[in-house]
Amino acid sequence: MALIGITILLTFASSCKKDNHTSPDCLPDTPTYRQVNNRSATIISASGEFYILEQGTIDTKLKPCNLPNEFQVNNLQVTISGNVKQTTQGNSQPCCIENFVITRITR
Repeated sequence: MALIGITILLTFASSCKKDNHTSPDCLPDTPTYRQVNNRSATIISASGEFYILEQGTIDTKLKPCNLPNEFQVNNLQVTISGNVKQTTQGNSQPCCIENFVITRITR
């Protein structure tokens, strides 16, 4: 009886495939125009949004589309790597905010 139960369980388990089509790039249709590799940065919070300020830049804010919850802390010092995506600056967006896909982030 136990053998039949195990056989049924294995049959169902092997027939359930998990589709892992999740791309690490949360903006796959947007061209990358610059890469960031192991740069020191600061996470900041403004108007309910989180941004990343690269050390050594003046006005540019990176707007991550995939910032993990544990890094959503204002004034947190981090090291980041990722892809800066082509961003259209319009009247509805503040100046100098660039879309960013994080590939690696550490404290």
